[in-house]
Amino acid sequence: MNKIRMKSYIYAAVIGIGVMLLAGPAQSAAVDPHSSYIGSNFEDYYVNIPAAKVQWSSSMDIQADNYSMGKGVVAVGGAKVFVLQKGQLVAFNVQSGKLLWKYGSKLKSPLLYQEGILYVTSEAGTIYAVNATTGKNKWSSNVKTQGVTQLTVDKDQLFVANGDIGAYRLKDGVFQWRDDYSEGFYEPLLVEGNLVLAENTISGAYMYDVLHALDRTTGKQLWESGNHALPIAATTGTILSQRLANLMDLLPLTTLDSLDVKTGKIVKTVEYNPNHIDPNNPELGNGFVSSGGKAWISGNRMYINEGATIYGYPANTDPATVTRDTYSSTGSGQLLTYAAGPYDGRILFSNGESIYGVKTANKSLVSYSGLSRPIARFDLLGHGMYVAQTDGKLVVINLLTAAPVVQLQTSGRVFGPTILENGMIIVQSKGKLTVFKEPQILSMK
Repeated sequence: MNKIRMKSYIYAAVIGIGVMLLAGPAQSAAVDPHSSYIGSNFEDYYVNIPAAKVQWSSSMDIQADNYSMGKGVVAVGGAKVFVLQKGQLVAFNVQSGKLLWKYGSKLKSPLLYQEGILYVTSEAGTIYAVNATTGKNKWSSNVKTQGVTQLTVDKDQLFVANGDIGAYRLKDGVFQWRDDYSEGFYEPLLVEGNLVLAENTISGAYMYDVLHALDRTTGKQLWESGNHALPIAATTGTILSQRLANLMDLLPLTTLDSLDVKTGKIVKTVEYNPNHIDPNNPELGNGFVSSGGKAWISGNRMYINEGATIYGYPANTDPATVTRDTYSSTGSGQLLTYAAGPYDGRILFSNGESIYGVKTANKSLVSYSGLSRPIARFDLLGHGMYVAQTDGKLVVINLLTAAPVVQLQTSGRVFGPTILENGMIIVQSKGKLTVFKEPQILSMK
């Protein structure tokens, strides 16, 4: 090797050594574990769940607040989906996503579909009835109601709520009445027979809720009943309402009153005492005073929710004479509260991060755990549980087997109710509508 080439090799080697000295020794967490942190460094539980095949999607108007979005902004019916886009009412074929028609301008939610007609209001407060097949106007209201938050159809009337309650004739939109009560009502309103029912709160030395009954023909208040909730059932001549606790009356037992529909007077009272407490000394072992549970009727059963436990009784029977059923999530080892059901043979409990079910047939516990993020909401459709997470992912779980079926990644973080229409699943996330086919295994024939 000649001297010039030898000098070149020596020069390169010296430079290489210099670079290594400047760079310093290579570092590794295995050598210095104090320079790294290992957390959830593994694949997502649902990484291998197949993605739902999106059939079509569409933009829709973003709601001004998350509460409105949570109620839902989509209407469905007749194999169609109806949304608002830039203030226009837009109709799509639910199967194909084909645009069918557009109507109006400066329109606002809520939307209501009823027997082939869409009801919607404008920013100015005009109410429109639109033919769902053709997109043509059927009528426009002759009196405006601004800030509508609920639309309800019953028999031949359309009822609108915006704190006040108003009624319009269903066939032509003619205004009939607005309530004569000075204070505002809460949502929702209910219509039962000749009564329009709504609640509000009275403040004074203490606060208490009041149930109001309006005449559906005139809007005049017929009666009011303090410390009563919206009814859970109705029979001929009476409505069944749960009595509500207040600061002066803690109500240690779940108490249901039958109210006369004409006067609001209590004609019958039934108390439920599933924990067999002494109502005259209702302090529990934990030092707290019991205030009863939340009651509702499903099918022919009365259910009472007390935290992590649901009690079931035959409806329309004296609870002291029958054996109650108990559905409890305490065996999960987690602090859970009632979430939904009974549905498809399950009563569901959640802590906002995981879901457990109790089978109504044998009281056994079913785990639906494994969700990767906190739960925004879930909806039960067919045999499926559609769980929307706060990271925008929708996870679809088989209620009967507890196995995940498909997943859908959305760009939203706030969701309206997931809807099933004509074999299609409709997902409402903020500003976007996404549609895919209902998994066949979850279809309830």
